[in-house]
Amino acid sequence: MSGLRIALALALVQAVLLLGIARDKSDTVDESSYMASAATLWAHRDFQYLCGAPVLPMWGFALALRTVDPALAATPRAAPLDEIVGGSAAAFRRRLLAARGATVAVVVAAGLALGCAARRFGPRAGLAAQALWCFSPTVLANGALATLDAWSAALACAVLLATIRLLERPTAACAAALGVTLAGAAATKITTLPMIFVLGAVAVTRGMMSSDRRSPARVLVGACAAAFFVTLWVIYGLTVGAVQLGAPCTPAAAGVPSIGPLPFPAWIEGAAFQVLHGREGHLDYLFGAVSRSGWWWFYLTCLGLKLTLGAQAIAVLRGSTLLGASRHELALDLALLAYPVLLLVLLSAGRHQANVAFLLPAFPFAMVWAARALGDAPLLLGARGRAVFAALLLLAIGEALRVYPHELMFFNVWAGGPEGGPRYLVHREDWGQDKRRLGKWQRRHGVDRLFYAGYGSNAELWGVVGDPVPCTPTVGTYALHAVEVHRPQFSLTRGCVDWLTVEPPDERLGYSIYIYRVDAARLERLRRERATTRPFWRSGSDPPAPTAAVEWRSPVA
Repeated sequence: MSGLRIALALALVQAVLLLGIARDKSDTVDESSYMASAATLWAHRDFQYLCGAPVLPMWGFALALRTVDPALAATPRAAPLDEIVGGSAAAFRRRLLAARGATVAVVVAAGLALGCAARRFGPRAGLAAQALWCFSPTVLANGALATLDAWSAALACAVLLATIRLLERPTAACAAALGVTLAGAAATKITTLPMIFVLGAVAVTRGMMSSDRRSPARVLVGACAAAFFVTLWVIYGLTVGAVQLGAPCTPAAAGVPSIGPLPFPAWIEGAAFQVLHGREGHLDYLFGAVSRSGWWWFYLTCLGLKLTLGAQAIAVLRGSTLLGASRHELALDLALLAYPVLLLVLLSAGRHQANVAFLLPAFPFAMVWAARALGDAPLLLGARGRAVFAALLLLAIGEALRVYPHELMFFNVWAGGPEGGPRYLVHREDWGQDKRRLGKWQRRHGVDRLFYAGYGSNAELWGVVGDPVPCTPTVGTYALHAVEVHRPQFSLTRGCVDWLTVEPPDERLGYSIYIYRVDAARLERLRRERATTRPFWRSGSDPPAPTAAVEWRSPVA
């Protein structure tokens, strides 16, 4: 079987996996807002609706939405979200699947580009890098959603390929191609911005090393910069306007200084907004603790608990081969890992720490670096080297598919799998993605109403019929999102259901929704066990005193 056929087979398998996840999962917390932004962008060329979100993915979502629902071209500027989530549940699901389909197409194409880039280190390395991409739990999880992270990683694949071509052929055309891909990446997420500085330095260095008088450094840098500027401006509709750096993404107001007019003002304000948001912090969660200032080791933990053991072992194998590497080999590794390391450091220093998806743009570079172990392993392990690499790759693939289609909730064995993972990381692992499964469960079990601690909106569109969860112990059936148990924020307050989470849930739906059935007998048992020092989970700081005065409701007739 030729390398091209294997690459196409891998792409087909990934497309099937991604579409399966896209069909299985309900909308996550942010998706309906992104779809509304896409609709208003298409209808009104409004780049300010979600100013903090770069618009290249929105164009993709808009094209997909326009294809399945032409009426969205008339989306009103005042309430685009109502147009997306209004109407029938079937219409909303159709729109959601269409928008997700745009992400799927981009991610599958990116895998082919990544394999093409890695083939510079050998045809087998190209296939290995593509396989790592196709079966990465994080790529699969985010590559099936109408969100931004997978788009930034996909554009990073294109940037990597363009960079390698520039290194091979230092011409103005290749430099311009790099500028185009860098602009596309910048228009997906702010986490790609450090890539611009790293690969801009690559363009300068390659130009200085070039012996071709027609392509000196200034020509390459000029072509790259011009292509970047023009492409980004085109993506933002050739808009020009004033920019409020002090209060970005807010309506213009008296007394708020602005500069300009400048090109692509929405992108500039969006970047400023994200930088300020990163400094202000977010409700972060790690190892059961909640913080708005973050932890320097947060993303190291994400890599430790969210990467498959097979991928981690491949990284160790690749690192071991560097012991006797030449200067040229070490320089290549430095070039591949410069952006991933820089991104890791910058994100670790920030206060908005979500989950491993924020590192996704660095994955393509790390995957190509790791795939090079296939060629180097024989130098370390002899004839068995390639077999060891293949075994580790198969292990990684098996780990990823073991929890399919619940890739958002993937955790490796260090975390105790998806059952134990929420004790360590939960934000955007449970992202509200299993409401469809909950609605189906409720109908199958004949539960007319349940107490529901939701995460995100639109639960009713998936058939969920519920009431707010009482903090007072009450008989009934409970459906609790994992994030609202381990890191309460939206529908629950801290400690609200500590009386219930004394015990583990009766069922878990997609690993992200905990089901509890509480009758009178269990209510009494929970009352007796409430002061235990070993509960399933307790979001409050201390166990209550055994004599604490708490009203325990009896069943309602």
